[in-house]
Amino acid sequence: MGVLDLLKGGDQALVPAFWCSEVLNSLLVGERKGRISAVEVQAFLEDLRALRPTLDNASLERVIQDIQPLCRQHGLVSYDALYVELAMRSGSPLATLDKSQRDAALAVGVVCL
Repeated sequence: MGVLDLLKGGDQALVPAFWCSEVLNSLLVGERKGRISAVEVQAFLEDLRALRPTLDNASLERVIQDIQPLCRQHGLVSYDALYVELAMRSGSPLATLDKSQRDAALAVGVVCL
């Protein structure tokens, strides 16, 4: 079962607070490169809105105590470590196609989709 199937089936997406900007940036880059149209960008964003993801804010304390060590131990950039830490803390699986993020998640016991 895919991630979208899980979300349409009622599971809740839990994402770092910056996720909305990250998604928008990816879509706009794709639009600028001619991979996706403005109409498709808007439709995709509307589909995401319908899924109602829960946004999680990482405090400075969490960044210092939990995320920084993940970055150092696994060679992750901070925004990738945020996803791993959120999955660890919530007990949720991590949906990623990023190899280094996946490797780090598996190393700390996070289930990956």
